Amino acid sequence: MIVKDEEELLSRCLESVIGIADEIIIVDTGSTDRTKQIAAEYSAQLFDFTWSNDFAAARNESIRHASGQWILVLDADEYLAKEEYEDWKRFLKSEKPLNHLAYTLPVINFTGDKASNDEMSTAPVTRLFPNFKGIFFERPIHEQLTRGDQGELYHKKIAMNIYHTGYQTKRLVEKNKHERNMSIFNTMKKNDSMSEYDWFTLGNQYRYAKDIEEAIRCYEKALVGDPSRLAWYPHCLIGLISLYFQENRLQLVDEWTTSKLVQFSDYADYHTIKAIQYETMGFFTQAEHCYLEAIRIAEQRAKKDQEIWLVDPMYSFETPVQQLVGIYFRLGDSKQAIYWLSKLLHKNNKNPQVLLKLVEWLCQHESQDEVISFLNKIYDVTNIADCELLFKVSLVLGQLELVRYYSSLLGMLKNLSSLDQLRYANVVEDKVTWFNFSDLDQTEDENQMQIWMQVAVGAIKWNEPAKLQEIAKQYNNKTIDDLTIIIVSFLQGNSGSDDRMLIKYADNLFSIAKQLFLLKDYENFDKVIQKLKIPKLINQLANYFFNLGLTEMAMNYYSILLSEQQLDLPSLVNLGMYHANLQYYEDAVEFLSEAVRQEPSSKHLYYSLIKHAANEAKSVYINQFITGCPECVNISFVKEFLTKEKQLN
Repeated sequence: MIVKDEEELLSRCLESVIGIADEIIIVDTGSTDRTKQIAAEYSAQLFDFTWSNDFAAARNESIRHASGQWILVLDADEYLAKEEYEDWKRFLKSEKPLNHLAYTLPVINFTGDKASNDEMSTAPVTRLFPNFKGIFFERPIHEQLTRGDQGELYHKKIAMNIYHTGYQTKRLVEKNKHERNMSIFNTMKKNDSMSEYDWFTLGNQYRYAKDIEEAIRCYEKALVGDPSRLAWYPHCLIGLISLYFQENRLQLVDEWTTSKLVQFSDYADYHTIKAIQYETMGFFTQAEHCYLEAIRIAEQRAKKDQEIWLVDPMYSFETPVQQLVGIYFRLGDSKQAIYWLSKLLHKNNKNPQVLLKLVEWLCQHESQDEVISFLNKIYDVTNIADCELLFKVSLVLGQLELVRYYSSLLGMLKNLSSLDQLRYANVVEDKVTWFNFSDLDQTEDENQMQIWMQVAVGAIKWNEPAKLQEIAKQYNNKTIDDLTIIIVSFLQGNSGSDDRMLIKYADNLFSIAKQLFLLKDYENFDKVIQKLKIPKLINQLANYFFNLGLTEMAMNYYSILLSEQQLDLPSLVNLGMYHANLQYYEDAVEFLSEAVRQEPSSKHLYYSLIKHAANEAKSVYINQFITGCPECVNISFVKEFLTKEKQLN
């Protein structure tokens, strides 16, 4: 290892190798914190080295002191999984050290900004190699192993993993890596010593710094030659495609996918990326097939004990399944949508967003007993953590029977947050607890709004405007003050608030109305809608009910909006797709044509619009598409579709 000021993470790294490392060698390049003391606690051999803006030089100093048969190189923000120790031991015992062979391992990167490490990707690194074989490092940044003049060094992929958390935003700020790395890259560029790999790693540096244009330029430079046989190539290629996508350069996305990425069609990544392209352009059936193929290939590779993904583990299951859920709901196939949502939850039952969405939908279509029975097959309700999660979700969704069931399993409800105390009081209709509530969290605006929202729901339920005013006065929050005026005015039966005010706070009013609906307080729900009826709020409610599979309720609201010509874009799209799914193509075209009139750049709408339009009208919509989305016209599958449809005109 080479380290500098790594007191925060060094212990985790060293603890993770205690069981398999015969010696720990650390080169310190100038720490001023407790790094050296921590290293000493793990009996590490510690050597000082003056930093010279050259990672390879520091790495070579570290391996110079190694006396073992094998060398594993780690950074302080990396670690091994103790569950994989036996795999490491078996490999090191059985593998014969060869002077021309080093080993490439997947580094699992947790790249989220939060402590939950909720974003994950992988990258291959060559970090394991035999000692005393003339293998050393070269290149001052993103250093690479080499044999120098002795000949080519070959790289063999192995399945053991290294885990990494070094690119979290907090860590980037703390270590100021970007400026340090850019200094090294600038020196290399001045010396004209940038290789294809260096351009790739510089592209990564710009990408983490959110400089998209420079990242694209570097990735393009890295791919100028023919580096396709190198381990970093697919990472660079997919990185470039994702940035083109981010910048809406969809023709380039298509060109690189069909000409370059297709060579990796035996991996799930290719099919998921292709599916995303189809879905973006509204080719939902084609996208569905590609997502299913990605899942099939991943499962097939897993059965054969092959590498399951090429670059990103999300592409092998989570992403295709998440997208399939959305597609099936859009295509009106709620049975398939719920099936895949359930699969997603089975894969990771600790995902609150998936659980919330599934339970919210089930509670509108199944009995509470059936919902509980379903959840108890996925969760162990004797496990407190599982039970607390189910209780929390039930509370957020205002489901009385579920709240009672899971609270009875938990016994005494301890340590409920202020917000959950209010939610619980509203769900079980405990007016005394609600009325006596006064424990306010003054620190976060978002939490203030959530607490105020629950007070507002209770104020509407029990007609207590004074309590709402009392709570609102304790916050110095203009939004809460304005919303309090609206709700108090409503409760006092005044003629109504200014429409501009209602439009401004439509999202907040929707949240209150939705909560009343989930609590089954339909009387007050209807009163709120009648009194605060503005098109923006009615559109939101209509789309909420539509997405929840409550089609009849949604259509009642859509009818009101249609008669007043107040349908917004999401409502028009929902109605267009709904009628298309029922094969009422004339109605579908009417709604979709109005949608693209409102938003001509809505590229995902034109496929269904053109496909279902009468033959004599197709050219009109094709021309609208060419005008509204010129960057998409030459995408290969779009061009093929347009050519075919023009022939029908």
